[in-house]
This record gives sequence, structure tokens and C-alpha cells, in this order.
Amino acid sequence: MEAPIVKPFYNCPSLDGCHCQTNSLAKIFHHALHPISEEMLLGLGAGQGFFFWHQKGAWPFIGGRSNVKNFFTDLGSRCGVSIESKSTYNVKKARKALIKQMGRRKPLMVFGDMAYIPWFSHIPDDYHFGGHTFVICGFDWGKTFLASDIDPKTSGTKKGFYAPITLEQLEQARNSRHKPFPPKNTWLEFDFNGFHPPRPEDIYSSIRQTINDMLHPTISNAGIKGIRRTGQEIKKWTKMYDEKTARMVLFNIHIFIDIGGTGGGIFRFMYSRFLKEASEITSNPALSEIGEIIEGSGMQFSETGKLFKDFENLYDMADRIKQADDKLNDIANIETVAYKQLLKAIPI
Repeated sequence: MEAPIVKPFYNCPSLDGCHCQTNSLAKIFHHALHPISEEMLLGLGAGQGFFFWHQKGAWPFIGGRSNVKNFFTDLGSRCGVSIESKSTYNVKKARKALIKQMGRRKPLMVFGDMAYIPWFSHIPDDYHFGGHTFVICGFDWGKTFLASDIDPKTSGTKKGFYAPITLEQLEQARNSRHKPFPPKNTWLEFDFNGFHPPRPEDIYSSIRQTINDMLHPTISNAGIKGIRRTGQEIKKWTKMYDEKTARMVLFNIHIFIDIGGTGGGIFRFMYSRFLKEASEITSNPALSEIGEIIEGSGMQFSETGKLFKDFENLYDMADRIKQADDKLNDIANIETVAYKQLLKAIPI
């Protein structure tokens, strides 16, 4: 990446990271002089999980997140930070809030549709995802802003970078109406006055929430039930789509698991590291041991995605779909054991 033409505000580094939301949060917490690891942020917000989503008119979506609706408030409550999400379809209102924050020389975490973000020029023209977050951390008092994001083309830990973005580009990305996740000009406001480092009771509370989401989901396409259902759904795709589209939809499994900002293994590697960090804070070695099981689940997920990595040259698609179904059932079994062990390892 070229050197930014706009300088970042003080103490706004372009941190390397795994996931757009937790990386953006890590930058905001760093700027506030209360740094917390991405993994701890994900875990405290009970953000790791699983869901399968297939909206009419859109391709199937597989996600490794949970607690999407309350993630920010739950995270904030467990470290004494008020995090308020604000949304509007009034572009002028969103612009006013942005300029106000820039005038205070403070970074702003925003949502935007990847299709209109200039550094995502490699994605297909008809692909829209408005759940992406990044940080605006500089302004030239004209029409150019400085954004901080992570390299979208790599897996695992991604390289952080700065990139200029015009007001027009920014507003187009933030005000996109495309489904399934229109960004609605969303931004986050933080109050760190009550901050405290994560305590054992905060960590245990978040773990209990994650266990419940995985073992007792309210819908069949979430949690461990959702993992099993995904295996069944995949088998329908060759009949649901023409061959070219079916190959692309299957290839997306690899993208969702390892490339699309999950830290690899559809957030399992990140959650494993959270449990190891949590083990030290709580002096509970069982958390680290169970983290190794979750890491193994992540490896199985990655192997599942890699079945469809070379989507253009697959000659044994039916066999690979069968393998994927088998692997997903194996993963469901592994995670059932892991979360039941985790439940026994923490205070009631």
C-alpha cells in the first residue's frame, strides 16, 4: 500500500488483525489507552458461534459468529465501556456525526458495503456485504478521509493498512441499500469512563452465553444444529443451481471459513486463543485445554472449505459434497463434546 496522503490522528495505528469488527474495536480501545486483544474482545462479546442463512434471491451464507444483535452491548458491559450503535438512512445526519468526530480528532468505527469500498476492488461487482467495519482515523478538512482496515485478500492474521477514501465513496458505502446486510450508515459511539480490565466473572459470563448459543440455539440453522443442517443443505445446491453457480456457491464455503475475516477456521482459531488467554486471567487450566479442542474443530472446518477451493476444476463434486457433509457432522460431534466440557469447567 502507498503511504497515506492524510495523516492518522494521534495513537491510531493500523493494527494487524483477523476480523473486521474486532480489529476495528481493538483500534478504538487502543486509542482510548485501554488495549484489549482481538481474541478477548470476540470472547467477551460472546461473538463466536455458527449460523446458516439463505435469504430468497441471495446465495447461501455461512457464518461463524453468534450474538450479532447484542455483541457490542454485551462486550461493553463486561469491561465497563458504554458502546452505542447508531444508524440512520439520513445521509446528512450521518455526515454530521462523522465530521463532529473528526473535529475532535478521534477515530470513528463505521459500517460499509464492501462493493463500494475502494480497496475491495477485487470482489465481484454483484457481491454486496454491508456488515464490514473499518475505522475512519484522519481527515484533510476537504473531501478526503483516512481509513484503517485489514488486507481483505489474505487469511489468518491480516496486515493492517491505511487507505484514503473520498466523502462520496464513503457515503455510497455507508448508505448502500443492498441486502442481506445493508449498513444503514451505522457508527459506534464509546464511553470509556467506567473501563475495567476483563475479570474472571466477566469471562465466565461470556463463556456461558457462548455455550448456550451453541448447545441450545433458538433456531435450527444456528449453533451445533446449524452445523449439521449446513451439511444437509449443501447436498441440495447442485440441484438448486446450474453447474457454474453451484461451483461458485460451494467455493464460498472456503471464503466464509478461512478468507473472509474469520481469523481462519471460521473464528475457531480466535476463540481457541481467547480461551487460552482467559485461562491465564482465571487461573483455570481447563479453559486452555478445551481451547485446543476448539482449535482442532477449526482445522476440520478449514479442511471442509478447502474441498471447494479449486472450484473451477472440480471433477468429483458429488464426492466432495459427501465429504463436506461427513466433516460437518464430525465437527458438530467435536463441538458438542467441547462445549459440554466447557460447561463443567466454569462456575455455575
